[in-house]
Amino acid sequence: MKNLIRAELLKLRTTRLFYGLAAAALAFAAINVISAMSTAGKSGGAPALSTGEGVRNVMSAGSSGTIIVLIIGILIMAAEFRHSTVTSTFLVSPKRGRVVSAKIVASVLVGAGIAIVAAALTLAISVPWLASKHIHVHILSHNVGVVLLGGIAAMAIYGAVGVGLGSLIRNQTAAVFVALAWVLVVESLLVGFVPEVGKWIPGGAAAALTGAANRAASNVLLPMWAGALLLVGYGVLFAVGGTRFTMRRDVS
Repeated sequence: MKNLIRAELLKLRTTRLFYGLAAAALAFAAINVISAMSTAGKSGGAPALSTGEGVRNVMSAGSSGTIIVLIIGILIMAAEFRHSTVTSTFLVSPKRGRVVSAKIVASVLVGAGIAIVAAALTLAISVPWLASKHIHVHILSHNVGVVLLGGIAAMAIYGAVGVGLGSLIRNQTAAVFVALAWVLVVESLLVGFVPEVGKWIPGGAAAALTGAANRAASNVLLPMWAGALLLVGYGVLFAVGGTRFTMRRDVS
């Protein structure tokens, strides 16, 4: 199993697209942190930086690269079908369940790694900015440390969801399109029109886990612990579903 995981990580390290996506995730996180800092306390914006909610909102912005990690997870699995390497992969490792499990573990590690760098970047941007406004934060506080850890967990789980989705939809382009359409369009519509349902979808669970706070959503999100359990449930559901589907499907 360890060799399979190492092989998956090696594949990623030798792929230019992976580095581009990782850089995009970090850039996206930085942009969102800056945007959260700039709009905090303004009319119709996020809570003021002088409040716990405001600080939490800034810290949660660092995990906004989850959509990129989701795509990386999809590519880890779906690229095998696109480049017709899946047959040789399963010939070398006939136990398909172990192969998919290795891809899931690799995607979780990659998602967590990107999230840790994004968390460090978030602190590097926000702490000096907050200090300039005479707002001093404590890394181990509920509004900082817990939120950053939640963001790391969310991005890691989204990596696993991506592998599951890539297993269920073997066409790489279609899988990425479905993921983007769901995250950018469907979830936004659900949150806008049916807020009570929005908190139960993956995006709502991730928002609760990362401590995202704003006046529009703070009353409709699940508690952080419940969001964590729900998002883990989604991760397990996609991971198990994708694994079972791959084990039973003809890959030729």
